[in-house]
Amino acid sequence: MLTYLKISHLAIIDEVEVEFREGFNVLTGETGAGKSILIGALNLLLGSRFSPDVVRTGEEEAVVEAVFDVPPGSIPLMESPGDSRELVLSRKIFRAGRSRCTINGNTATVSMLQEIGRSLVSIFGQHEHRLLLAPEEHVEILDRFGRLEDAAGATRSEYDQWKKTEKDLLLAEKRLLELERDKAQDEESSEELTRASLKEGEEDALVQERDILKKAVNIRERAFEAHQSLYSRSGSIIEALADVRKGIDYLASANPKLIGLKENFEDAVFRLEDVALELRDIVENFHSNPQRLEVIEERLALIRRLKKKYGKDLPGLVALLDSLALDADTILKARSAVKTLRARVADKRLDYLKAAAHLSQQRRRAAEHFETSMKKELKDLAMPAAVFLVAFTELPEDKGTAMGREDVEFFLASNPGEDPRPLARIASGGELSRLMLAIKALQVESREGSTVIFDEVDAGIGGHTASAVGTRLSRVAKVQQVLCVTHLHQVAALADHHLSVRKTVDRGRTRILVKALNHEERVNELARMLGAGPESESAKDHVRRLIEAGSVEAAG
Repeated sequence: MLTYLKISHLAIIDEVEVEFREGFNVLTGETGAGKSILIGALNLLLGSRFSPDVVRTGEEEAVVEAVFDVPPGSIPLMESPGDSRELVLSRKIFRAGRSRCTINGNTATVSMLQEIGRSLVSIFGQHEHRLLLAPEEHVEILDRFGRLEDAAGATRSEYDQWKKTEKDLLLAEKRLLELERDKAQDEESSEELTRASLKEGEEDALVQERDILKKAVNIRERAFEAHQSLYSRSGSIIEALADVRKGIDYLASANPKLIGLKENFEDAVFRLEDVALELRDIVENFHSNPQRLEVIEERLALIRRLKKKYGKDLPGLVALLDSLALDADTILKARSAVKTLRARVADKRLDYLKAAAHLSQQRRRAAEHFETSMKKELKDLAMPAAVFLVAFTELPEDKGTAMGREDVEFFLASNPGEDPRPLARIASGGELSRLMLAIKALQVESREGSTVIFDEVDAGIGGHTASAVGTRLSRVAKVQQVLCVTHLHQVAALADHHLSVRKTVDRGRTRILVKALNHEERVNELARMLGAGPESESAKDHVRRLIEAGSVEAAG
């Protein structure tokens, strides 16, 4: 239970301290007086996000503190000595954008405040009834009412596992396809390179042979001329050397020491004669070979094409051929993985369908109870003839979602003789407010000891309906503390504790004041809410009767 709230330097609030009591607490005041700022401050304290501009102009930090009365040991994160029931939460917000949190004076994180907040306070805003216009929200409302969070969570978990396994299967199939495609490509490449019979050094040898073949005519002509000059024609070099031999023979015979000179000369002549023979062979045997040249050019073109295709030089192509044999185990393992995952997908799908079927059964049982409870609630909220139905639309097995295998939508017939129709098509704002109030009342009454805040949930209603709403809120307050921001005097008249919120201007600065009203002050405030002037005794008498009737009803 919230017992105390202190707010400093937040928005237009300078400093406000508010004490709350057990039962039904209401906050009233003119529109724009700052009632919702108080609720917003409590939201900040319980871990909601904020913008630095929430800090009051001229200040560097804002502080929200609250004291809760809780049973000892009921809050896991609570650290307090002995059997103390007091839980103190604090959050300081700096203009720089940071915040600092404490729990019973100990430093805490925002997530810790959020976790504690979920067990301490439930806040229902003035626009929350709009959720009823979104059918996708209805299944979660039904699950909360039926306390099916565990079954819904199990279904969601099985769905996630199923879809994850499906994703793993898709990846494995893609991998297998890539391996098989690579294998096909490798086999094609291997066949092409094998057919090419490439050898290292082959390209250089072919280039050299091609260049020689291209010069074949010139080579033969030059060899013929050289042979003629050296040996064949009259006056050739070999012929001229005969006269030289005579001179050297004489020198060797005249001086035995020159025998070596003669030997060297003879050796040189033999060598020249060998050269002459080689030149003759070239002339006789070396011819141009266009067919061979064409073969060489085709072979070089093949080598160039393969080098370009595979992006490798000739040694690289030879090495590539050796590496193209794909390990057969790789594909076998990939195929085995796909087979295993297909079986697992089938199993996970069955697990999901089983969990979804169990959840569907529980939802249908919960829906029957929900319809009965809502009929009673709506009757108490001045809709005695209303028919409220929970409609199920079963989804095909392959269309199931993480939420299960059915769509859930609420139908309403507000008046006798009408067929129930979807809320989005027929419900008025006032009817939606009462529907959401009925749903929230059913939810929160099972959470004894927590604080429930209704922020203008009675918008769009009035008259007898407003009295019915106030009565229902008063009933909720019998089992847990209720804080209600309201503009309806019928609702405020039923409160156990009435707080007035008003806005003042002091020395050019706006301030918010919150005051607990005594009986007469409360009468005056309710008369104001009626639209009566401060001197209207008839309005005040009417208000007194409302308060007295509310007190009698509360006592009953």
